[in-house]
Amino acid sequence: MLSTNKNFEVIIVDDDEMTIFLHEVHVKENGFHSAPKSFYNGRDAIDYFNTYYNVAKHYCILLDINMPIKDGWDVMDEIMNKGMDRNVSVVILTSSINTADRIKAEKYEMVIDYVEKPLTIEHLNKIKGQEKFQSYF
Repeated sequence: MLSTNKNFEVIIVDDDEMTIFLHEVHVKENGFHSAPKSFYNGRDAIDYFNTYYNVAKHYCILLDINMPIKDGWDVMDEIMNKGMDRNVSVVILTSSINTADRIKAEKYEMVIDYVEKPLTIEHLNKIKGQEKFQSYF
């Protein structure tokens, strides 16, 4: 079942065009969301949140860590600092195998998963199965 719930948004943030394309395909084909929004750097994602954030919505961000301009840590810090983290869930999608990154990610309450790229249908199914997302599918 495809999520078209207006109170649920999926946001993909990655600096690699092919990665974004593949993640968009998986998100749509799996029925996770019909229209994910994608950004090529953290600054653009932050600008989107600053403009369009809605407390009535739940946001699932598929977030790369290492990006130019603003990285994934900057995105999460900005969301937290502005008090927008209560209805945001983050899946870290990274090529980093650095244990320090995984440990740092665990310190963010909004991070619900840490996945080494690429995103798979299995990962999306795991996320869909979490209680906080079940009502959207």
